[in-house]
Amino acid sequence: MNFGLLLSNLPHVKESRDYYDAMLSLHRCSAHRLTNFWLGVKALIS
Repeated sequence: MNFGLLLSNLPHVKESRDYYDAMLSLHRCSAHRLTNFWLGVKALIS
């Protein structure tokens, strides 16, 4: 039995998936800014 098919039909799964995708996109953005910051600091020190 494929439980993934059963779970995808529940209404809260779609809402959770949208929230999770939004959080991942925020994480990528903040991680990118942090990387740029450290690269800038490294360039100033070098």
